[in-house]
Amino acid sequence: MKFTALICLLCVLFGMSLALKDELCGQQPAADGNGVLKCAAAFPSWSYHVSDNSCKEFLYGGCGGNDNRFGNLADCETKCKE
Repeated sequence: MKFTALICLLCVLFGMSLALKDELCGQQPAADGNGVLKCAAAFPSWSYHVSDNSCKEFLYGGCGGNDNRFGNLADCETKCKE
């Protein structure tokens, strides 16, 4: 029983590791700032949304955020889209 549970767990973990082309694609989409600091910039950027396997445009404020941010649609789709 324990062996079967272990095998199932390993299969699930292996499947999850293959789910995204790059781990940065799983980060929060369109993240801007750190919740405290608000920057005044407005850079057109693209972010990958895991929920519908698409890249969507947003305005990046210029500080904070995460690596799920691309300068154009082509880069976003190449890096993340399945």
